[in-house]
Amino acid sequence: MFHFDEKLWLAIAFFSFLALIIKYVWPLIAKALDNKSKQIAEEILQAKEMKQKAEQLLADAKKYHQESITFAEKLLKDAEIEAQKLIKETEHVLKEELKKKTNAAQDRIKTEQESAIRTIKSKIILDAMSLLSKDLGIDQNGHEKLTEKSLKNFETIH
Repeated sequence: MFHFDEKLWLAIAFFSFLALIIKYVWPLIAKALDNKSKQIAEEILQAKEMKQKAEQLLADAKKYHQESITFAEKLLKDAEIEAQKLIKETEHVLKEELKKKTNAAQDRIKTEQESAIRTIKSKIILDAMSLLSKDLGIDQNGHEKLTEKSLKNFETIH
């Protein structure tokens, strides 16, 4: 008869255990590993997509930033041009207004001078007439006629 020693039983038990593990546990481990590898592959794919999106967003942000800088520079140039136009326009309006005021002041001075000269001439004539009428002995009525005639002559001269 066969004598089985314990090493043989140990080997039979070990290989039986391996066979059971390979038959029942290995498909579970393989399935878990497959699922995990699929999950990792999906995460890598998602990471690549997110990286592409991030790169696109960064490119868009850089483009927007450059457009903003260009727009701001254009705004500054336009504002400077508008300010120069306003300065020139204001200078022109100021010169025109100053010219009008100067002309009006000169006209008023001229009018006042003419009025003062007429008043002085009139006063001189009246004083001269008064002295002349006293020296010649002309009465009040004759004095008034002589004064009116002299003033009319004076107005026609000036």
